[in-house]
Amino acid sequence: MRVLLVTSFPIPGEYDGTAMLPIKILRALKTRGVDVVLAHLKARPTWGDSSQTEFEGTPSFTFHPRDWVGGLAKVHREFPFDLVHAQHHGGANRAYLACRKYRWPMVYELHSLLGEEYERDRLGRGLGFQVNLRLERAVCRHAAAVIVLGEQVKRVMIEEKGVPADRVTVIYPGIDLGEYERSGSVASIPGVDPGHKVVMYVGSIIHPNQGVPLLIESLPVVFEAVPEARCVLVGGPAEAGIRYQSELGRFGDRLITLTGQTPEEVVSLTRRADVLVHSRLACRENYSVQSKIAVYLAAGRPIVATDFADYATLLGPTGAGRLASVDSASIAEAIIDVLTHPELASRLAASTRAVAVEHFGMDRNIDRYLEVYRKALREGPR
Repeated sequence: MRVLLVTSFPIPGEYDGTAMLPIKILRALKTRGVDVVLAHLKARPTWGDSSQTEFEGTPSFTFHPRDWVGGLAKVHREFPFDLVHAQHHGGANRAYLACRKYRWPMVYELHSLLGEEYERDRLGRGLGFQVNLRLERAVCRHAAAVIVLGEQVKRVMIEEKGVPADRVTVIYPGIDLGEYERSGSVASIPGVDPGHKVVMYVGSIIHPNQGVPLLIESLPVVFEAVPEARCVLVGGPAEAGIRYQSELGRFGDRLITLTGQTPEEVVSLTRRADVLVHSRLACRENYSVQSKIAVYLAAGRPIVATDFADYATLLGPTGAGRLASVDSASIAEAIIDVLTHPELASRLAASTRAVAVEHFGMDRNIDRYLEVYRKALREGPR
């Protein structure tokens, strides 16, 4: 089997969940003997020169809009792939015309429903939003299979977008658990002493749906109750961290922001966390489970998260997380509960491994991807 992985962003690109997911899929497929080709479909400039490089020994093509169809046809002639695995709405929308023209089976993987929020800051939405929305509807009608990162997203795809239920599969964002199993040092963090208790968040600190402002709002209560607590934000941009420090007033020096961390450095940093927090909002954009929670579970540290969508079933019944309502008071209470009750912290930490292996370990998830591929090849485009 040979697979074309199509993205609307460069690989390796940024060290975030959007870019890292296809990289993890690529690596796992290669370990199973599946040939993979990469294609980055850029939006700008329209008339730029296409190019070919490689990523970790894998052929990697970059095409501009004029070559989205012809360029992919050229790739198929040189590397005859069996299906197209399109990442997120950007990759799927841009590859759709070529897949339709050449009847290539497309597997459409949604990272989230954020595609619906394109141009969210424009009143009435612009032409770009309308084109984006219409293309995704066409993709949903055409796709041989759709992969989503949450049960609520599956419901949306079936009930609102008309995808047959048997063509929608939930596969949570996988990670290489081996990165966390290998022995390594615990990171030293500026401003954090050995006696401090670390409240940590990993990821973008400005995207509204991540709920970092809720965490910041909860911190004064946490710092009052647990004076030795320090909060570490592992993400950027730096100016957002400075703004959060100012909002904390006299507690500002207890907030540390670390930007530009590599995946390897994140592994080391999470080992220092006494509690990992994801105070995400209860909104449609958060129907998808993000790779952040996979990192948290793999780290084997106690987790506090808001009680919403799939987190309610992944963390609650399994005992892998302390769930909180989506408000700063509840988040503060949950963090304090974990920091001041060692037996609770130990119980939460001990429950994370099983959930990480079952739902997020890439060695298991790749079997799920391969089954979707086989089914897509049998059934073909709709």
